[in-house]
Amino acid sequence: MKLAAWRVALRIARRDALRAKGRSALVIAMIAVPILGVSAADVTYRSSQLTAQESADRRMGQAQAFITSIQPGQAVEQAPNPDNGSDNVPAKQAGSSVGGVSRTALAKESTAQLLTRALPAGATVQPVDTDLYLATTTAYGQSNVDVNGIDLSDPLTRGMVTLRQGTLPQGPFQVAASTAFLKDSGLGIGRTTTLANSDQPLTITAAVEFPNSLGDDELVLRPNDLNAVMAGISAADARTGNRDSGFESGQTWLVSLPGQSGFSWNDVLKANQYGVTVASRAVLADPPPSSDVPYSRNQRPEFSSDKTTITILGTVVGMALLEIVLLAGPAFAVGARRSRRQLGLLAAGGGNRAHTRSVVLGGGIVLGTLGAVCGIALGATAVALGRGWLEAKAGARFGSLTLEPLDLLGVVLVGLVTGLLAAVVPAVQASRQEVVASLTGRGVVKAPPKVLTVLGVLAVAGGAALALLGTKLAGGGFLPVLGGSALAELGVVACTPFLVGQFGRLSGRLPLGPRLALRDATRNRGRTAPAVAAVMAAVAGAVAVLVFQSSTNAQNQQQYSARTVNGAVTLSADQYGDPTGKHLGQARAAVQNSIPDPGPRADLSTLLSGTGCVTGTEAGCGYVSLQLPAAEVCPAFVTGAAMNQLSPAAVQQAARTDPRCRAAVDAGRSSGESIGASVVVGDAAALRNVLGNDDPAAAAALARGSVLVTDGRYVVDGRTTLQIESYTADGSGRPTTRTVSLPATVISAHPAAVSALLPASAATRAGLRTAPLASVWLPKQPVTQAEQQRAAAAVAEVSQGALSVERGFQPSNGAIAIGLVIAATTVAVAAAAIATGLAAADSQADLATLAAVGAAARIRRTLSGFQCAVIAAMGALLGTVAGMVPAAALWRELGSNKVVYYDTTTGSIQGALSAALEVPWSTLLELVVGLPLLAWLLAAGCTRSRMVLTRRLG
Repeated sequence: MKLAAWRVALRIARRDALRAKGRSALVIAMIAVPILGVSAADVTYRSSQLTAQESADRRMGQAQAFITSIQPGQAVEQAPNPDNGSDNVPAKQAGSSVGGVSRTALAKESTAQLLTRALPAGATVQPVDTDLYLATTTAYGQSNVDVNGIDLSDPLTRGMVTLRQGTLPQGPFQVAASTAFLKDSGLGIGRTTTLANSDQPLTITAAVEFPNSLGDDELVLRPNDLNAVMAGISAADARTGNRDSGFESGQTWLVSLPGQSGFSWNDVLKANQYGVTVASRAVLADPPPSSDVPYSRNQRPEFSSDKTTITILGTVVGMALLEIVLLAGPAFAVGARRSRRQLGLLAAGGGNRAHTRSVVLGGGIVLGTLGAVCGIALGATAVALGRGWLEAKAGARFGSLTLEPLDLLGVVLVGLVTGLLAAVVPAVQASRQEVVASLTGRGVVKAPPKVLTVLGVLAVAGGAALALLGTKLAGGGFLPVLGGSALAELGVVACTPFLVGQFGRLSGRLPLGPRLALRDATRNRGRTAPAVAAVMAAVAGAVAVLVFQSSTNAQNQQQYSARTVNGAVTLSADQYGDPTGKHLGQARAAVQNSIPDPGPRADLSTLLSGTGCVTGTEAGCGYVSLQLPAAEVCPAFVTGAAMNQLSPAAVQQAARTDPRCRAAVDAGRSSGESIGASVVVGDAAALRNVLGNDDPAAAAALARGSVLVTDGRYVVDGRTTLQIESYTADGSGRPTTRTVSLPATVISAHPAAVSALLPASAATRAGLRTAPLASVWLPKQPVTQAEQQRAAAAVAEVSQGALSVERGFQPSNGAIAIGLVIAATTVAVAAAAIATGLAAADSQADLATLAAVGAAARIRRTLSGFQCAVIAAMGALLGTVAGMVPAAALWRELGSNKVVYYDTTTGSIQGALSAALEVPWSTLLELVVGLPLLAWLLAAGCTRSRMVLTRRLG
């Protein structure tokens, strides 16, 4: 066609869009909704990506460099960004001296001398201290907090934190607190807090936030004040015998250089020779080529490619584009049907099929572009309005609200191409429509060709196979997953006309309203099938995200290790400062007085295997563990496995063929986090509070002196074997090992926090002494955060014992995952509403016929409602099936990239075991039932009671 003809086609399409404003608005909305999601995701991603300047400001303030570590006498190699890797240089390669000074001498120099040698001339350093995790007082009691030593009044630190309220610390023992800490602690500006084991109150003068960690509880003192406070804590710890205490100031430094000079890559390499690892502002902004990075030349890549992340992102983006095309399809199909008289007049006036196609395609260009522009505007506005919520969920501030012109232009082009692709099939159908049928408005009902259905079934089977198996054959990547998922979804689309006909066969068994709706859907497959495909595409996206997120949570829950029964309160004994439990009674009383109705208490003891030890934490105490019988060891997991590292495929193959290996896998899934020792001494209360077992038979066995074992592999012929390693009193020399066989009973435990629970009589028979380990309560009511902080403070007054509350697995959905679920569900609901609205607009003639024959308004509203509900129901059912393919494929790809480990001591598989695909049936049921119900309510509520009769054409 000539350009002039296209101009005419676009003019006709524009006028038609203005004439049918309601239908055009629905078409624009159908395209704009997914574009909104894409553009919002792009703006969010771009805004969260910090520039080199912004990243450096948050890390090092206004300094030119930040020293992250120092190893005197060593030489190191690092990536330009040390977060991406650093390593010590072997002694032979580093040489025995640097700068004319031996490395032995350098190792003995002071930090100031070493930094003077390593840094450029004129450089000054300011020490900063981070990552101290200490307990401090709150309005409710006591909680843990990250303590930092940073002089925030120094201009060099500007940008590291953001002042929200108050004034930055300037006087002695003033402190800035993060907004998260003030919220959790109940404190405010002007109040004081005191670090545990310190008698120096700290006055809060400012509420601040660390831009990269909004949700963390933080305190910021001036370095000198922190040194003084920590010196007091160390002295107090020394008096109580706490040998785990210690604080060394000045582990990291801010570096400033005279004038405007930057810290070059050559300066970094020089510092590396002295064992100093540096993050340089200039290097982060302009990294050197890989050829100039020794760390990269030694085959230690600076960046590791996350194949799983690329696979997920590539699949999500590709499926989103396919979804947009499928969502826009029914809009143009309905538009072409509503304009068929106009198209018939065009053909009757001498227009050929190409002219007819160009008019429909012109509508795709006009409405697709408008939909993309509207979607971008709405997406950017949504991110701007929800910026605070997104930042809070992500736990980090955006650098700035960034609109990337090339990205947004690409989105507009996507909308344009989407409009064209979605209009192709309707354009071809309109060009083939007979002129008389177009002028009279009569359609011809045709059964879908069988070959289309057959091809659809083959596409579904082939696409599913490609998505699930293609990554293994193709060596990984997202293309097989994306291609297979898209092919399977298109196969479902091809089968939709046939499936619509099959659904229509159910109409004879339904009441009048649903029966008319199903028959109308079957008769008008050209309208119904695209609408069903649109809803199916949106629901498939929502289902894929929901299933993948549910599976991720299931895996995290599987790997979660509970120490006790959910809700239990644990007081760990102070085995350093109170080895004999002298103050433990006071600490127990403090807990019981601080928590309302704490319930029965269970006392646990640890076993002492060494002759010279007093507590289970000393060097001379050795270890007590259960010995796994040789017959229960999985040979596949201990033969030929480097560092006991195994691939998931090897684990699955061994588990299928050897029951011992399957038992090892099951043991890894059910094992809990040790409460302090794997074999403990306790009574029936410990059986209930720690292992969650209320079986009277188990309590009776414990009372008889039997060892209770949570893993049946360790019990043979009613006995289990304790393996006891003992050292000399000073911990020197090789340990001596002996074994003791004791009567045992296998019990069920949830969680399996310990491998064996011994009665005191069994410990005596084994020749073992005991020491206090922990006390565990099981309150009848959940313990609040305020009650926990109050109890922790009461314990801290009399003991150094640690208090914790087992709150069970807490699902952690990242901001991106939450956004995907919300976006996919919103698109699904919007697609159902818009597609049903288009269907209702196309069925106006049917509603007019009902009005003409005297049907009540209730019947018309019922028909309209069920017409939309039928489309939504079929789309929801098919979308649920289609969404399983990308979810299963992505989950399989995720599992194939994991490395697991075999623990030879416990005989169990440890590490990132992938759980089975977890389908959230209740959520999917709500989606499948809720969408049709919503569509029914919208359509029935929007159908007018009075119907305007239309003139019959022809």
